[in-house]
Amino acid sequence: MRIWALTGVLLLGVTLPAVAADLDAKFLIERKGKVIGYHAVDVTPTEAGMRVGTQIEMRVGIGPVTLFRYAHEATEIWRDDTLISLISETDNNGDKAFVDAKRYGEQLMINGSGYEGPAPAGAMPSSYWDKDLVHANAMINTQTGEIVEIDTSRIGETRAPHDRLAEHYQLVGSLILNLWYDGERWVGSNFTIDGEELTYVLVDEPQEFAALDAYLN
Repeated sequence: MRIWALTGVLLLGVTLPAVAADLDAKFLIERKGKVIGYHAVDVTPTEAGMRVGTQIEMRVGIGPVTLFRYAHEATEIWRDDTLISLISETDNNGDKAFVDAKRYGEQLMINGSGYEGPAPAGAMPSSYWDKDLVHANAMINTQTGEIVEIDTSRIGETRAPHDRLAEHYQLVGSLILNLWYDGERWVGSNFTIDGEELTYVLVDEPQEFAALDAYLN
């Protein structure tokens, strides 16, 4: 099972703490109706802008036997609406990937396991949780640094995976990704990769993550 572009963080460029807290999101990741992991985004205001942390863990197995494991951590630093740096590490079932991107003047330079060079003008990290992504025409894969051309359509208001109405977009790049937003907040995702359908279900109960963490570890 190959996991591509699940990861990423980006920021809307707001600096008020209350707004930052509203952008936090935690999802359970489901495959064939069964929870296999989680995706958590933490947005923290700083004196100059924002710090955004992303953590993803997934495990697929039979009983105690692990058949597939995925772990990703990323940190982004933003100043106003400008990405200053992105650092990520990924373990995709034993295959390692990384991104170390830094801004020099007007140019974001990417050093990644899948791409080294400048980011195209207007390219956004594969954050998903920042609604500004739906207006971009290129995306930076925050797992590998690769640049992916994208085309996004607004579907309208539909029910997100957590069964609440939200604004629905479909992003087409290397895969077809459905994204839901409630205002500016990312509240759900669904996509199929290598024949496997994965669904992100928004949750707000800490005990669900405690039980999941015990399962994954």
